[in-house]
Amino acid sequence: MPKPKAEENEKAKKITVRKQKLKAEDEEIIDKPEIEAKEKEIVDSNEMPEKLTEDSEEQPEPELKPRRVKILREEVLDAIYNPEDSDPKSQDVKKIVKKAKKRSRLFVVLAVLFLLALASAAGFFVFSRKNNQFNERITILPSAPTSVAAGGEVTISIAIKNNEKIAIKNTELTFTPPDGFTFKSSSPAPSNEFNNAWQVGTLNKGAGATISIVGSLVGDQDQDKVFHFILGYRPANFNYDFQKNADLKIRISSSVIKITPEVPLRINPGAPTDFPVTIENTGADPLEGVKLIVDYPENFSFSKANPKPSEGEDIWQLASIPANGKVKIIISGSITGAPGDTKEFKFRAGKEGLKEFEVQAQASGIGSLVKVGMSLTAVITNPSKGVYADWGETLNYMLTYKNESDSEMRDVVIAAEFMQKNFASQDVSILDLDNRSAAVAGKLDGRTITWIKADIPGLAKVKAGEGGDILLRLALKSGPEIKTQDDRNLVITTNARITVGSIADVEGKNFETQAPSLQTKVTTKLNVEPEARFYSEEQIPVGTGPIPPQVGKTTTYQLSWTLTNPTNEVTQVVIISTLPDGVIWTGKQSVTAGQAVNYNSETREVTWRINRVPPGTGSLFASLEAKFEVSITPTLADLGKIILLLNQTVATARDEFTTQDLRVEKAILTTDLTNDVAAQGKGLVVEAAPGT
Repeated sequence: MPKPKAEENEKAKKITVRKQKLKAEDEEIIDKPEIEAKEKEIVDSNEMPEKLTEDSEEQPEPELKPRRVKILREEVLDAIYNPEDSDPKSQDVKKIVKKAKKRSRLFVVLAVLFLLALASAAGFFVFSRKNNQFNERITILPSAPTSVAAGGEVTISIAIKNNEKIAIKNTELTFTPPDGFTFKSSSPAPSNEFNNAWQVGTLNKGAGATISIVGSLVGDQDQDKVFHFILGYRPANFNYDFQKNADLKIRISSSVIKITPEVPLRINPGAPTDFPVTIENTGADPLEGVKLIVDYPENFSFSKANPKPSEGEDIWQLASIPANGKVKIIISGSITGAPGDTKEFKFRAGKEGLKEFEVQAQASGIGSLVKVGMSLTAVITNPSKGVYADWGETLNYMLTYKNESDSEMRDVVIAAEFMQKNFASQDVSILDLDNRSAAVAGKLDGRTITWIKADIPGLAKVKAGEGGDILLRLALKSGPEIKTQDDRNLVITTNARITVGSIADVEGKNFETQAPSLQTKVTTKLNVEPEARFYSEEQIPVGTGPIPPQVGKTTTYQLSWTLTNPTNEVTQVVIISTLPDGVIWTGKQSVTAGQAVNYNSETREVTWRINRVPPGTGSLFASLEAKFEVSITPTLADLGKIILLLNQTVATARDEFTTQDLRVEKAILTTDLTNDVAAQGKGLVVEAAPGT
């Protein structure tokens, strides 16, 4: 018979209370495998509650506390008989047990991981601190000058010290140099072919070692170069390696390359102007592969340079500059612009680095365009315009000056320097300066002639628009003095300048204007000497037949050409003449150089050709000579006469230095043998002796 409804409600309340209490004891329940099995059996049962109670009384009780099992059973019964009163948030027993089990396992795993992480962190902290303390007691101290001139030599000393209480072994120092460092030597020697590693070996406690590295360093001025050093080692009784790092910084303070521009302070707009620059090696070692780059100002027009640029018009690659040596480059050109404009020439010198051009020195020269105060020109009025000159020739110089400004120029001085150089730029004597000819001779000092107001009163004050001329005649000497092989390719360079002591109403003094230089190349003095002989210089007969020549008798003579060339190489040399009628070519000939002497019977021309004749021929080296034989048989019409043996001799060639075509003409040869001492006075034809 069913229970009253009031009793059922009271029971439902009790089950709800017990269910809430169960939540606090879930974790303890899910730790018991026996409970899990029992719960599964109860939940899956389809019997009536009364039957379930009877059966459960008959089953052996698991090892559970009675209170907990009772609570579980009541909750199950309540869920079966009163599903409408169940808490919507409640779950079946199987899910409750599984959820509690998962939470317990997750808690255990998290706890273990937390303990492991805590232990690892503590161990790492203790281990790292111990290692750092150990590493701090091993010292590596590189030292060197704080700065060095670019391209200069630097010595780096690396001191290594073991301050630990145990030895360190397998000690090795390696370093990484910066760009621009070139290794030269070290003490001790490197242990590898790359010159960047040194085996130190074992250092006992308190022991140390020092390594010294020597090299050169290049770079931009004020650039810092950083060297990286790594010391690797292994402490005794350790099974792993340690490293100690150190850096060394060296600044490029200056450069062994010095640039000295000589840009004129005042520049005549549009006029040809020289802009010299000197590159100097102030170091103790030669410099190889120095590059100079010039940045020209706006409106600069390049004309030429000596020496010529290696690339374009603004790059010079200098093969070598000796220790404490200099290289001078003269750049010629012109600048246009308005008076008052400033023009800056920038010069950079350095070497090609591993990545790019490294500037080691730079300088600039600034000039201003001005309205010329005094103009000066120098010209040579000879037909050649002074481009070349021959020995013995007189050069006619004209110096023209004029005040181009609106102010009066005072205390004007005009000077002309006549530089005379050989192939090696050594001074030689070409001009006869002492015997100069001029209306006003001026004062000679060395090779410079100067005119001042004492010589020309008009130079005291030169008013605006006024000027004048100075005429000067200078003769070249008759021939060169050849002493060495450098005495060739001779040049006269004329530099004229005008200096103003002061300018009316203008601050400053010694305003100077340079006239464009004149360069005159001296042509070689090619010479050929024809000669006729019957006897040699040793008075041995080289001819045959009677002498003096006799009517009807045949006499042979030896003719020769002797060629000399003192100062410049000549090419395409041709010496030619013709035989007069009645003179016979015998075919006997010899030469010391060039082609054999050729005779053309139709034109009667005798020709000797030589491809090249070096300078110094006839002075430093033997003269060149060609000999050939001719014969005559005088007739009665020739009686009492001198017979013509060879017509005029003409020598032509090309001077390779002055690029001029040369021509030398020489007189005829006759039986009057002027150079033959033994045959002199025996040139007239005589009658044949009776019976001959």
